[in-house]
Amino acid sequence: MATASEGDELIDVVVRLPRQAIEDMLLSTTTAADPDQAVADRRYHEAKALVTGRRRRAACFDGLRFCDPVWDMILELYVATREGRRLSVTQLCSLSGGATTSAIRHVDHLQALGYIARDLDPEDRRRANVSMLAPLQEAVERWLDLQFAASRIGA
Repeated sequence: MATASEGDELIDVVVRLPRQAIEDMLLSTTTAADPDQAVADRRYHEAKALVTGRRRRAACFDGLRFCDPVWDMILELYVATREGRRLSVTQLCSLSGGATTSAIRHVDHLQALGYIARDLDPEDRRRANVSMLAPLQEAVERWLDLQFAASRIGA
């Protein structure tokens, strides 16, 4: 059993550690023991569960609109990328849960930041498809890894 002063010392150490050091420590404990495919599968299943949970939440609250359209689009795009599916701009906007005009502005912003690319659909030149670029995929995977690591330590 730790005494109050020992607990205070631990709190002092944790408070003084830079956030990056804590995140790096969490990430090293989760990915070191897992093979690459297991990590990739865990990330995919976590993202898929988040997407499903967000849809389920919306279905349970008739008439309410839970809006975090950029995050919804990022999760949907990550899952679609992992499943090898292409999403059109129209589909991505619809999956965002927000207004189409707002969703298009978010798509434009994500593209301007270098997170996504838009290409004309080879089968239907009237449609544009969206693809996730490496910086966005890396950011999502880092976030998923941090979420998993935090859940393992109960944080």
